[in-house]
Parts: sequence; structure tokens; C-alpha cells
Amino acid sequence: MQLNSKRYNFMFLHIICVVAVLINLLSGSRIRLVSDPTLMWLSPLLPQGQLHQLHLLAGIALTAVILIAPFLNTNINRKKSPYHRWINRLGYVVIIGAVISGWLSYFSSPLLTAFDLHYFFSCAVFLYILLHGIVHLLQQGKSSLKKILPLNTIPISRCIFPIIAVVCLSSFIYLLQQKNKTTSLEVMPISYDQLIEIDGLPNEPFWQRAKMVSVLTTGGANFANGQTQITVQAVANKEEVYFLFTWQDSTQSLQHLPLEKRNNQWQIKQQGFYQFDEQRYYEDKFAVMLSTHCESGADGTAHLGPQPIKDKPSNFHGKGYHASLDGRTRDLWHWKAVRTNDMFLADDNHFTSPKNVRTGERRYTAGYNADAKEGAGYVTNWQWYSAHTITPKRLPINADTFQQDKIVSNLKILPWFESTPYKLSNDNYAEGSVIPSVLYRSNRFEGDRADVRARGQWQAGKWTLELSRKRDTGSTYDIFLQNNVCLWVSAFDHSQIAHTRHERPFKLVFSSW
Repeated sequence: MQLNSKRYNFMFLHIICVVAVLINLLSGSRIRLVSDPTLMWLSPLLPQGQLHQLHLLAGIALTAVILIAPFLNTNINRKKSPYHRWINRLGYVVIIGAVISGWLSYFSSPLLTAFDLHYFFSCAVFLYILLHGIVHLLQQGKSSLKKILPLNTIPISRCIFPIIAVVCLSSFIYLLQQKNKTTSLEVMPISYDQLIEIDGLPNEPFWQRAKMVSVLTTGGANFANGQTQITVQAVANKEEVYFLFTWQDSTQSLQHLPLEKRNNQWQIKQQGFYQFDEQRYYEDKFAVMLSTHCESGADGTAHLGPQPIKDKPSNFHGKGYHASLDGRTRDLWHWKAVRTNDMFLADDNHFTSPKNVRTGERRYTAGYNADAKEGAGYVTNWQWYSAHTITPKRLPINADTFQQDKIVSNLKILPWFESTPYKLSNDNYAEGSVIPSVLYRSNRFEGDRADVRARGQWQAGKWTLELSRKRDTGSTYDIFLQNNVCLWVSAFDHSQIAHTRHERPFKLVFSSW
């Protein structure tokens, strides 16, 4: 009776393990798709929507199963063939490896590049399922399917132990995870009369004293191994908070979809912009998201898949959208090396509920919006978009500067008053000429969109970004900067949307005044 009960308990634990593994593989594959387009062929088979929390919960359940299983050892492999015994041992190794590497990735460990290690073990789990399942099908036919989830052969009343054990241990792991789901970012107080210049240079003495925290961000295009370490420091007076961010980027990228004269026509230099996923002719960027809550998946704003939000349009790149479905606003600061850096600003944006679809709108951005502005900033320098040919809105007055692919750092944007409206009669540019696609109407935003001051400097393979904002801007789209506000950071290496990411946010902790 004791042996049978032990065996039934082990079989029920096996069911929980199978369900947890399948949920992890399906949700994890969708999450991986965001940074690895080689798996795009899998997309129609994968779930969509808010999957980070589901992936985390399934991982917690699987962790609990692994910890409980040794106490229910029934020598189940004793009557198996040598092949089955070795396949089962392989399964133990790869599933345990997937769980360990998953937790290392969650805590942003640089150990053996945990993000890729987790992917390797996940592929190995899939291989194990094939090797294990195919042999059972060949040997036992359709009857082997009953052994995957043998609910009809297990008396549930005799499986109370694994149910209680998995629920209790999963709850304990979840509470432990919740307690450690953030990293504290101490905001050092400075006096109100302290002189601060937002110039991207950490020359102020307090930057040498402010506590530094860092996170390994992964999954970004063009970075070495898709990852970069981001360091963060913060200081504040009673009115304003100042941040210093640094991250490794081997190249300073100052092109933004330049316009090139080819075959007597103007074209946008791009390799992925048609799908809104440009990864070559784009500027470096940096983003900071803030929220009063600190949950997984960028506080639940990441919706993955080609059409992750019901009754909303599909996206061209198949990766997903950002939106808030719970009625709360998340603040977003978006610094851009070409479009906003010379303004000494970051673009103040936000995530809200998915917007209504507008007729004729090619790119639907769901909940991603810019804060309101009272003055112009920049616009694209083309009239109607086409993947093949466009007509510029304006041409530079001094055409010689832009002839023959001469695009240098001080020519990355086209000022309004150094340009003239496009006329075919004035279009005497030579073949191969390049002009900017960023047209400045003024040299900075005005209004709500201009709340975040910022300036970045690149030197010796590293960006340094100084950024500041009032603690309370009075805007309904801005988060009040106080204790327990969480923030996530992302770096872009000449990519439009393919940024790095991390799971555990930083939580602001303001020191006593």
C-alpha cells in the first residue's frame, strides 16, 4: 500500500511537471521570439499576450516539483530498458538545467551568459520530449499517450501529498521571489543650491559618492552577445531628481534612416523599417520606464505576438506591443542620440490603454504615446512613406555639404531654417547624395513632452547619459518620483525596437533629508 501510494504520488507529480514544462516551453519560446527572429516560423503555434508572469509562475511550480521529486523516489527506472533509463536521466539534467539557468537569467546573472544558457537548456528539453515520446509511440502506439497525463488511472484521493507539497512550496518560492523582485536604487540627497550641468559628463563631485547599481540587460540587437551592462546612479534635491546611466556600446550610431539619391529618385536607406524593426540605419537610444508597481513583463505592459491584444491590429514585425490594460499609466523617458540629444532632452512618453485605430494609419502603436507638446520638435523629412521611393519635404539650402554620401555628426539633422521646400526644379543632387531624414522645426520640444532634460556623451565604447526631471511635474502622464517607484532600463544599439531588457526593476529609495 505504501509503495503504491508513493508511485501514485510520483505519477501525479509527473503530471504537474509535464504541464509546467509545456507552459514554460510555449511561453518561453514566445518571449525568446522578441530577440531571436530565427524562431519566427514557430509564431503561429505559440500563445500571445501577457506571458512573462505566466512563464514565471510555471517556472516556480517546476522548481517546486524538482525539489519534491527526490522524496518520492520509487525506483521507477528499474524496469526500463537501458535506452529509457538514459533518456530519463537526460531529462532530469536538462530540466534542472533549464530551471537553474532561468533563475540566473531572472536575476540578471552574467554567469555563462545565463540568457543564452537558458535558451540552450530549453531546446534540450524539447529534444528530450521528442526522444522520449517518439520511442514510446513506436513501442506502445496510441496507448502511450495515456501515460503522459494518466489522470484516469490515478486515484486523486491518494495524491494529497504532492498537491499540498507543490502548492505550499510554490507559495513559499513565490513569496521569496516577491521579496527579492526588485533591486534598491538609493537616491542620495544633495543641497538645492548644488550646481548641476546636464551635459553627459559626470564631473560633479556627488557622482563620485552616489551609490552605483548595475544590471545585465539582454536580448538587444547589435550588442555583443545581445547584451550590455547598465549602471545607474541617482541623486535628488527636494525639487528634482538626477540620474546617471552608463552602458557599453562599441559604436556611436548617429544615422537615422538617411535619404539617398538612387536612380534619380530619393529612397530611405533601410533594411527593416518597412516592418518597423530597423536594425542598421538607426540611431542609438536609451529608455527608462517608471511605474508605481513592479511586476514582471515591464509591469504587465509587454504584450507579445503578432496580434496580442484582442480586436486591435496586428503588428508588422510579429513581436508585440506595449500597452496598459489595467487603467494605470506608466511613464517612459526615451532618449535618442540623433533626434533629442542636441535638444538636451529625452522624449517624455507614456504607456496607457490601447488607442483607437485610425483609418489610414499604417503603424499602430497600441498604448505607446508621446506626452502633449505646445511647440514643435522634429518630423520625418518625407511626404508619403513608400518602401521604394519618397519625396522629401525639404532640401538643404547648401546642397554641396550633402553631396556624395557625406553624412557626418553635425549633419545628422536638417534645421528648418537651413532648408527650403522641395521642388523638382531644385532637385539637382548628384547620384549617391545623402540628406537627413530628421527635420527640425525647432531645436526643442515645449510643454509636457519636454519635462525630461538629458544629454548623452559617447567615448571609448561607452555611452554616459545624464538625465533629470522634477519630482512632480503636475502632468497626469508622469509618475511622481518618490519611494517605491520602480524603473526599468533598456539600451538600443542602432535599432528601432530591438532593445535590451531585464526582469527585476530598480526601486527608488530616497534617503532621509
